[in-house]
Amino acid sequence: MKFLPTILKPAIPMLKNSQTTYQHLEGNPISVADNHEVATIWAFIDCNISGFVQYYCSDENPKKENKISELLIYYFYCCMSAQMDGFPPFYFSKNPTQYQSERETDIGVFAIVPNAKPITLIEFEAKRLSEKTNNKEYVCGERGGIERFKRGLHASHLSKCGMFAYVQSNNTDYWTKKINGWIRELSDTNIDPTIHWSSEEVLHKVNLHSQVEKYTSSHYRLLSNDTIALWHYFVEL
Repeated sequence: MKFLPTILKPAIPMLKNSQTTYQHLEGNPISVADNHEVATIWAFIDCNISGFVQYYCSDENPKKENKISELLIYYFYCCMSAQMDGFPPFYFSKNPTQYQSERETDIGVFAIVPNAKPITLIEFEAKRLSEKTNNKEYVCGERGGIERFKRGLHASHLSKCGMFAYVQSNNTDYWTKKINGWIRELSDTNIDPTIHWSSEEVLHKVNLHSQVEKYTSSHYRLLSNDTIALWHYFVEL
């Protein structure tokens, strides 16, 4: 049986009786308000993400992105069960589909609300960073993580989302310098009129965990003429 590290109970508020706020707007059929539930989800991730490294390394561990994401979702479920008295107010789901699209993000977070259709409160792209993967896809390309958020292909109804970077070679400092270099390169060389890149979109460190570093970035979405903020969790595996 896989070892699950001791899970403490941080001060995460109970949402057992709360209701998620949904707003319906013309031209954008579904949008999710920046509310208490969303803040609680971010707090939950920040409190627990560091423990995932020990959990991952405690047994035979998968190397592929999808398997790591599945393990991360299960780990978060175990943390919620321990911290929220068996009544998690939200859940993490693998590959949620987009509204009016068959596209899928890697991980979505939903509130558990009776009599309401499931709508993601936060969505995540996950990418491996290793010597054997196309690491530039963290930023751009057909499967580009940041690019999909910028184009509104993922999470067009949200203003804050995230990315999990599974660091499998070198270290976080190495990869964040690479990622910021690719963003600066795109800001100088991009000629695609359907997307705009700026050097101001580079990642900035905001917090440091044990074996997990957190960064933030802000990205312009040309189609909707707004911005999306991303939280980046670099998990050294």
